[in-house]
Amino acid sequence: MSKYTISEIAKLCNTSPATVSRVLNHPTLVAEPLRAHIEDKMKAVGYKPNPFASRLSSNSRWGLALFVFDILNPFFALIVRTISHLAMEQGIPLTVCDTENNQEKEHIYLEYVLDNKIGGIIFSEGISIPVIEQAQKYTKTVLIDRHMQEGVVSEVSSDNFAGGKNATEYLIQLNHRAIGFINGPDDWPSAEDRFAGYRAALEKHHIPYRPELVYQGDFQFDSGSSALEYFLTLPQWPTAIFSANDQMAFGVLSKARSMNISIPEDISLIGFDDIPFYSLYNTKLTTVQQDIKSLCARAFETLMKDINEELTEKQKIVIPTKLKVGETCRKLIGSNNDRSWS
Repeated sequence: MSKYTISEIAKLCNTSPATVSRVLNHPTLVAEPLRAHIEDKMKAVGYKPNPFASRLSSNSRWGLALFVFDILNPFFALIVRTISHLAMEQGIPLTVCDTENNQEKEHIYLEYVLDNKIGGIIFSEGISIPVIEQAQKYTKTVLIDRHMQEGVVSEVSSDNFAGGKNATEYLIQLNHRAIGFINGPDDWPSAEDRFAGYRAALEKHHIPYRPELVYQGDFQFDSGSSALEYFLTLPQWPTAIFSANDQMAFGVLSKARSMNISIPEDISLIGFDDIPFYSLYNTKLTTVQQDIKSLCARAFETLMKDINEELTEKQKIVIPTKLKVGETCRKLIGSNNDRSWS
């Protein structure tokens, strides 16, 4: 495959990637002087068309689709932007379907992209299993942070279990023992795995699991705010809070400021995702960093290989996570780590 992308060829020719794509796939639609200029430039730099894009540009299939749970969530917004760039580099149109946590919209979008003979679909977390199963009957699919029976569909996910375990162990190393956990939505694999990592870290360090220190959130900002309100009703506040995503962690941070509670002096806080939302705050959030670029690149690559019939079996790819230390955690001094508050 050529080291040049369609986008780079377009820059060399001072034109758009769409025009370069038309020269490759429908040359008669481009005027002769411009078409010849682009063809000469591709020949000069040794450009060879991407076979994946060529397959997608056939009369039978054209373009890709990306289903996201909530495009207003910064994590999903980053997925949209990253995959959009990957598709554009190959001259492949991408249809983004923002389902807004609505199964009726999921079905409407699916009918639309299937009617238009889409080449393949990337499903992010939160999309319902029945919709994914329906899509599999008619087109190629790959999942991001969504699990199904192994071997049925390719999936790419972050190492959420390890991330959850490492975050909790970091707080334990700072002498915290009463660690609150804000969970994500029910039946979301990422939330389940992060919670499992939290439980594993407690067990490893012989810290009793306390159900009252777990709050059921929904990955939204407001549930982080509500979680802090809940924790403050307990006879003993947690000395630290691990939030299963950054959005809820920022909800905690915002609510704490409104109540004149200091983070990390009163309560330490750690999130998960490393979304660029923290720029709105002076305090940098300690969080578990997901490699969103790699997550999207592997999902895109896997789907394209499947479309080009280069996969011998469905893939299960796990992308490592790492702890990113900010300014929202502190080490407890003294032996009484389960502090009482009045």
